[in-house]
Amino acid sequence: MRNAGKIIAVAAFAVGLVACSPPNEQPSDLPPGAEPTPTSAAAPTQTTPQGKECTAEDITVRQQPDTIGPNVEIPQDCEAPTRLLTRDLERGQGPAAEQGSTVQADYQLVSWSDGQVQENTFDQQASLTITLGEPHEFDGWDEALSGIREGGRRLVLVPAGMGFGDAAGEPLADEPLAVVVDAFSVRSQ
Repeated sequence: MRNAGKIIAVAAFAVGLVACSPPNEQPSDLPPGAEPTPTSAAAPTQTTPQGKECTAEDITVRQQPDTIGPNVEIPQDCEAPTRLLTRDLERGQGPAAEQGSTVQADYQLVSWSDGQVQENTFDQQASLTITLGEPHEFDGWDEALSGIREGGRRLVLVPAGMGFGDAAGEPLADEPLAVVVDAFSVRSQ
């Protein structure tokens, strides 16, 4: 009987030690009470990629039946691109625009930071007329419209500083932009 009491006391002591131990504790070579140095502590892991740039495929463009111009949705899980990107939404027909071509188009310009329409010629009498290779107020037009065809619709992502550049007093000079362009005429020289 005396041995049974000792066995019960040892078992109770062991259960108490197990209950007080933190789960998944790993053995350590450190003396009791010593703290690990920062180099031996595990680095935190990131669950979402930081600094991922959006691609043209990340942007959603929809044409709503009762609206003039497209609806552009800027995602919140990626950052504005740092170089000009394009994606043809509709290919169009005829020859592609190149240096010297004159492109007539409607466009809608959306600011990246708030997703708001800043300019829209779809609801106006005036449209955009650009001759590729000539100076423009909007620095990215030549690259953005190169290769567009008559009847084509193109999404253009413009990095900060490439749209209106350093235009004095232009509130969108440092704003990344999303632009949807519908070319209704492409004429070569």
